[in-house]
Amino acid sequence: MSHGHSHQHGHPHEGRDDGADEDAAHRRVLDLDAEVFGAQLGAVLDLLGPSAPPRHVVDLGAGTGTGSRLLRDRFPAATVTAVDSDPRMLRALAGQGFVVLAADLDEGFPAALHGADLVWAASSLHHVREVPRLLAGVRAALTPDGVLAVVELEDLPRFTAEPVEDRARAAARAAGWNHHPDWTPHLVQAGFTVERHDLVLDVAPSAAAEEFARAWLPRYLTVPGFDEGPAVQTLLDGDLVLEPRALRAVWVAR
Repeated sequence: MSHGHSHQHGHPHEGRDDGADEDAAHRRVLDLDAEVFGAQLGAVLDLLGPSAPPRHVVDLGAGTGTGSRLLRDRFPAATVTAVDSDPRMLRALAGQGFVVLAADLDEGFPAALHGADLVWAASSLHHVREVPRLLAGVRAALTPDGVLAVVELEDLPRFTAEPVEDRARAAARAAGWNHHPDWTPHLVQAGFTVERHDLVLDVAPSAAAEEFARAWLPRYLTVPGFDEGPAVQTLLDGDLVLEPRALRAVWVAR
């Protein structure tokens, strides 16, 4: 679920074949994340508690639409508006029947979305430079019983229990991969009441999980100071014993 400024690791290069390949590969990784862990993300929505079903849901930084599809499946009677700055993502989402809105979240929460019952921000808030401005706009736009749900990867995904993957993940964390702040004080300062939750998502091995692992693990070869490329390659060349796990932090702000 990569959103907001739409891409977590790199951006496509317009008009270049290598950029197109990079963009396609990035989208495939996002789709695999959704396929492997997406069903478990329903647990995030369970944290919102009992309330009237939302009529208008906003997916901030919708990216490839993982969150938008989850939200539409959970709230089929609601209008789901997918917000992103990438016109290609928005065209794809419009083709899936979503209401779409092109917006730069650094300019604040779109005024056209006033009256939202649920705002969903998954892996998007840490891309925003003007977070206080955006949060103030969200709070002003929410209905009196509205909710803002902020979701972040609390740690990089784990695919195997191999020590070399543990060391690669540690090196990537030290290099600042997947860095995001604790959003609690930011949300409180914006006037929200906040609940923080950590969710461990364990899923069964699958063909999609193996494809995800084989797409993700080579990324560690680019981590500065991580010099265990041969060990990673040996892991990739063998039969992966998969134990897929993701840890997500969730802030429910009312």
